[in-house]
Amino acid sequence: ATILIQNLVRILGVVLIVLGFLFWTHHSYNLVPLHMRLGTILAGLLIILAILGIAARLGFGLTITAIIWAVVLVLFGMNMGALLPGRAHEIIRVVHFLLGLGAIGLAESLSARIRRNTLVAAP
Repeated sequence: ATILIQNLVRILGVVLIVLGFLFWTHHSYNLVPLHMRLGTILAGLLIILAILGIAARLGFGLTITAIIWAVVLVLFGMNMGALLPGRAHEIIRVVHFLLGLGAIGLAESLSARIRRNTLVAAP
């Protein structure tokens, strides 16, 4: 399950980054709802990985960070349109991009540690 989720996060991550850059260059705004749905799915997958991490007896630091990160990512993404309107909104776009990259990185880290702990724990 971990490898499947990790690969889904990778695929979604690429799609979301491409969509995000389309929006950043003022194209394809009609795809914003799709971007929001896919981002929410990615955040959900990150939470599932965190739960699998808890089951694999990873430390609570990484798993709790991943859960909080996923929630913040969704809340920030859903509300970013209202934050810092005008030219300053570029800051919000950069923060959102970095939050997304961080979510992908956390998913990669969780997946690797879950697999390592599962291999070590296997008889």
